[in-house]
Amino acid sequence: MGVHGLWELLAPVGRRVSVELLGNKKLAIDASIWIIQFLKAMRDDRGEVMRNAHLLGFFRRICKLLFLRVKPVFVFDGGTPFLKRRTVIARRRQREQAQSKIRKTAEKLLLNHVRV
Repeated sequence: MGVHGLWELLAPVGRRVSVELLGNKKLAIDASIWIIQFLKAMRDDRGEVMRNAHLLGFFRRICKLLFLRVKPVFVFDGGTPFLKRRTVIARRRQREQAQSKIRKTAEKLLLNHVRV
């Protein structure tokens, strides 16, 4: 969920910087964002999450940062707040219901196709 209003607060002084310009500097990294990115993006040929995607992604990015002489400092934000936990549960429930609906529709289509 992040810090509410953080980007608006930083907007007047914030600017994009190429990672190549951060050599010999410390860079704070939100570890949870990286984990989510890797679990969503790193898929195999069947579309399944790659085994140890989070570890592979971390390793690759850390290697690149160290190659560029950037010193990563990883930030873990602690436990999930109640509101976020509730939202995640609701999204999971919706996803499961959608998958169930797709499965039932596929079964109906198959049965109709077999009858013909």
